[in-house]
Amino acid sequence: LKMRPCRHVALDVPYDTEIVIEGRILPNVRRPEGPFGEFLGYYVPQGDNHVLEVLGVTIRESATYHALVCGSPEDQRLLELALCNRVFAHLDGTLRGILDVSCVPNLLNTVVKIDKHYDGHARQVILGAFGVHHDFVKSVMVVDADVDLNDLSDVYWAFLTRGRADDRVIIVPDVPGFYYGERKEHWGRIGFDCTMAMDRRADFERKQIPGIDDIDLRDYVV
Repeated sequence: LKMRPCRHVALDVPYDTEIVIEGRILPNVRRPEGPFGEFLGYYVPQGDNHVLEVLGVTIRESATYHALVCGSPEDQRLLELALCNRVFAHLDGTLRGILDVSCVPNLLNTVVKIDKHYDGHARQVILGAFGVHHDFVKSVMVVDADVDLNDLSDVYWAFLTRGRADDRVIIVPDVPGFYYGERKEHWGRIGFDCTMAMDRRADFERKQIPGIDDIDLRDYVV
């Protein structure tokens, strides 16, 4: 990678960098900053933050500045990928039947798809996932292999139609979670067992249109 020296600080930066802001963080100096919109969709209150003294700015001709909106899909994708990998690796290393994981960081929600082997399997998965990350795993939902874990409507359909609602929820009270002020709004954990009971699997087979997999809609387009 071709590099070039900065003009004001003793560092090198990539030669083709669009915009370079050089400066130094002032020690022991704080200034009020905020409020800012954050990824949960609310405002972070004003707080005392570090101060950067800008020494110089270098801009390429017709430079492109790539900005992200906090909480947007683009902002969340990298966190989502890292969190999914972390949850999957932990669960797959301790429990069998883990098929897939989907995480939605701005909902603090994780969905795990399993090949259910026994009653109580989903509860083990829920409790295992709670311990993976204390910030972003506030809610865990476990589904069977025939549920689209990326479609929360399908996930809730499985929870609400495949068993009782009152005995398929795990609530863990008074557990610290994502920090958001002093009121502890994100303390506690909740888990949803959206799977079928082992002895009721035949009762909850999803209906299908016979022969639908053999239909090619292109045959009917004029």
